[in-house]
Amino acid sequence: MTEALTLDQAKAVLEAFGPVAQLRWNRIQVVTEPGKARDVIKAAFGSLSCDRVIQMSTADVGENFELTYHLTGPHLTVISIRVHIPRENPSIASVHDLLTPAGIYERQIHDLFGIVFRGHPNLARIILNEDWPLKEYPMRKDWKPVKGTFYGGIQEEVR
Repeated sequence: MTEALTLDQAKAVLEAFGPVAQLRWNRIQVVTEPGKARDVIKAAFGSLSCDRVIQMSTADVGENFELTYHLTGPHLTVISIRVHIPRENPSIASVHDLLTPAGIYERQIHDLFGIVFRGHPNLARIILNEDWPLKEYPMRKDWKPVKGTFYGGIQEEVR
């Protein structure tokens, strides 16, 4: 095991993409723009020895969605790459080709939030039922179930 990355090491590589901050002794975050996300990931893999994705997470924060890639490596430091995606056009380039497990996370996020990952080969449903209504994303803060709409599962028969 190698030593944890320092803030200075991370800044030297990531600061060109946006502000870099140390959140805890073993967690460093960079906030960047959607168009730079792939480049930040490449830099973290190439120069900071990040060799795997731990998780991708998303939060609905009102005007934007916060998409965060969590990467790590033998140094056990978590590099979080946070991107704000506008609600009116929730779209970002896919990173499934850079991070193989990201393809599953992208499908989950698309399913629940409606964010489109451009270039993903198959954004088919993975969590919601196949018969879930199109363009309804249950993890969005503004989503409300429509009375009388079937959301999958077992449908009671009307007698």
